[in-house]
Amino acid sequence: NDRGPVYRIPPDNPFVDDPQARPEVYAYGVRNMWRCSFDRGEPDTKEGKGRLFCGDVGQNKYEEIDIVEKGKNYGWRAREGFSCYDKKLCVNSSLDDVLPIYAYPHKMGKSVTGGYVYRGCESPNLNGLYIFGDFMSGRLMSLKEDHATGEWQYSEICMGTGQTCMFPGLINNYYQYIISFAEDEAGELYFMSTGVPSATAPHGVVYKVVDTSRRAPPGKCQVEPLPVKVKSKLVKFVPKEKLIVKTPTPRPRLRTTTEAPRRGWPDPATSHTPALDRVDQAPVNRSVMLVPATAPSPKPGKGERKGQRRKKKPRNGAVRLMDGGSRGRSWGRVEVYVNGEWGTVCDDGWSSAAAAVVCRQLGFPYVVRASKKAEFGEGTSLRILLDDVQCSGQEKTLLECAHTEVGTHNCSHEEDAGVVCTCPLPN
Repeated sequence: NDRGPVYRIPPDNPFVDDPQARPEVYAYGVRNMWRCSFDRGEPDTKEGKGRLFCGDVGQNKYEEIDIVEKGKNYGWRAREGFSCYDKKLCVNSSLDDVLPIYAYPHKMGKSVTGGYVYRGCESPNLNGLYIFGDFMSGRLMSLKEDHATGEWQYSEICMGTGQTCMFPGLINNYYQYIISFAEDEAGELYFMSTGVPSATAPHGVVYKVVDTSRRAPPGKCQVEPLPVKVKSKLVKFVPKEKLIVKTPTPRPRLRTTTEAPRRGWPDPATSHTPALDRVDQAPVNRSVMLVPATAPSPKPGKGERKGQRRKKKPRNGAVRLMDGGSRGRSWGRVEVYVNGEWGTVCDDGWSSAAAAVVCRQLGFPYVVRASKKAEFGEGTSLRILLDDVQCSGQEKTLLECAHTEVGTHNCSHEEDAGVVCTCPLPN
């Protein structure tokens, strides 16, 4: 333009004729939108086409996902998520504020990264899911619309360590700090992340989201690439995972201890052993297995001889799985040894990445499920030692993960964490 801004304002913008508003404003009441995307709609019916999804980074407590509509008020700074941020403003705010379709607390992550509604062809399990992440915690999450109620149901994308998870089957092997999402001309989904918490990091990786648990039939997803003018050389995409056919894995040996674990391997009749579809190309050291922790030994009584060997105390950060008093099993409530005492892990944000650390400590290479809400019983006889545990999945012990101060928590034993571990069954 010769006069005014160097951009055009659509004539149907909501505040074009309002002298007290900037004419370029489309919606308001947002805080810090980090990545918005348009839904390209269901391929056949085009249902949902044109919806604008945005992740709005919160201030103190909550991150939110909004569907942004023309001329609507999204509540900031009266509201943060579904809660009041400024109580005075919240009381006096208009009644037509648009609430988010989903909000999550800072227990789960502290900086939302908005994503896309998956409309691709290759991974039919993901169809219609809004997939997004968190920059700080590295969680990959999804929302599914309930068409009957209009509500969006949350589901953390199930991640495994070199195995296929129950839903969907993705490999938990990526840089934690998720910066942005993207889709290609076929609607397939990508995200990029770095190994340092900075959006200006000079290096990182672009990942393609592939659901290994169910793929489209070969040849179905035929896409004619659109010609794109580029100034640099094209770099061909080469995946760093390799496809494997279920190969038998030798039973790993545990180091000799003063107390051998009982039934340390899952029962073939009851175990939930997922198929092994894809593994990371980097070699996995399966020969070094940590020993299941044992309870601290009492001091020798009168009937014991002085020269009798005493059991070793567990190391700081050791874990054990407990259910009904049995030890050494592949599933149970998580208990951790910290500073000379056993206690429980209580965390309503307990994830499969943290569960993978527990399984690895106990000598199991895979985690099947990270259970919450005291599925394997409550450890009411013990103190709650860890809460708000956030792991990348590669730590050696739970104490290496981010967590609140030992003994500090805001939950009850009803939220005691549990895990189900497994390893490939021998032939």
